[in-house]
Amino acid sequence: MPIELDPIKSAQIRSSFSGIYRLEDLSRFKEVVLDQTGEVTVNLECKLDEQGLTVLLLSADAEVQVTCQRCGGALPQKLNLSSKFTPKLASVDEELIPSEYEIITLNDYGMLELKALVEDELILALPIVPKHDEDDCDISEDDMSFGEVEDEPSKPNPFEALKNLKFQKD
Repeated sequence: MPIELDPIKSAQIRSSFSGIYRLEDLSRFKEVVLDQTGEVTVNLECKLDEQGLTVLLLSADAEVQVTCQRCGGALPQKLNLSSKFTPKLASVDEELIPSEYEIITLNDYGMLELKALVEDELILALPIVPKHDEDDCDISEDDMSFGEVEDEPSKPNPFEALKNLKFQKD
C-alpha cells in the first residue's frame, strides 16, 4: 500500500489498491489496542463520480484486542469500516458535495497521506467505551456496588433567619 498518493491522478486513471498495514507500523492506533502484532487489510478504489468529483472508496478490516472498561480484561474487537472520501479542492463548492462523502484535506503537495487516513478511520471505528457483554464479563453488576449511600442530614435553610428579621421590624 502506498503511504501517500495523488487522489486526483489516481481517480482519473481509476486506480485501485489492496494491501496490508501492520499494526506495529500504525503508531497512534497501536496505543489504543492491546496486541500490536496484527494487521489491517485495506482496499482503496479511486474514481470519478457522476459530478466529476474525485472519490476514494476505502474499506479496511482488522481484528484487535482492546481493554474492557468494566473488568480491565482483553476484549476481541472486529473492525470493518467502509468510507467514501473526496478531497477538499478550491475549485469545488463544498455545498455541492454529496453528504455521504467525507471531505479530506490534502497536504501542501496535493498528496493524501493514506496511512494516516486509515489510522484515523480505525481509531474512529473503535467503540468509545468497550465492554464485554454482561454475561461474558468477569465482573458482575453485584461486584460493582460499593456500599450504601446514606442520605445527607437536612441542613437548616440559611434564609430562614432573614425571614425572621423581616417580621421583627414590623
